[in-house]
Amino acid sequence: MKRKLIGSLALFLVLALAFAWVLNSWYSSYYGLFGGKPIRSMEVAIGNGEHVLVESHLTGDPILDINVTLYHHYDRATIIVGTGETRDYCDRSGGCQLRTMAAVEVSCLVGKIFGAEYYEAAREIGYNDTGARRYAFEQVSKRVSSGGWLSFREKIEIGRRSVGNRKHLLVILRGPLDGAERNRIYTPREGVLVLEALSDETLYQEALLLEGMLGVSCSG
Repeated sequence: MKRKLIGSLALFLVLALAFAWVLNSWYSSYYGLFGGKPIRSMEVAIGNGEHVLVESHLTGDPILDINVTLYHHYDRATIIVGTGETRDYCDRSGGCQLRTMAAVEVSCLVGKIFGAEYYEAAREIGYNDTGARRYAFEQVSKRVSSGGWLSFREKIEIGRRSVGNRKHLLVILRGPLDGAERNRIYTPREGVLVLEALSDETLYQEALLLEGMLGVSCSG
């Protein structure tokens, strides 16, 4: 009986250690998104007088990275506004208008790209303009999730590639309280786009820059 108990405890300990190792691996994989060395980068001036690095981690062409990432066909998209630290700060300070505006612009951009694809698909199967627009709106509403805050669970999901892959687009807004180290836009892996800035104002300007790069306007 004593041997069985010791054996059971040993097995439990091994399984617990294995599970902890896997969790740590996924967690490290999430943070690894932000530490990679770019193949090539270009500096771009933005509206508030700051400069932003647009980095390539995939193709060697920063603009191509962004285009192939955002114009790829996805089943779903998730837009992360920031971490819990930023959420708590926003709650204490009564709101973070520029962070919200940046999230709205990015959500609009992704929604328009998704919507255009589903609109064209609806037209091809015989929908009229009104019906195709309604269908596209329904699909975007169902498939694009925006305004979420990053939790431990989301970090694990991102690290294990359940989110941020060839079927599920992930866009992360990363500001000063989220660990941002510089002003930059980059795609660290397939299905992931990061907007990183040292201030929420610059983060908003990066969202506008992204629209300009893709030729998509969310102002109207």
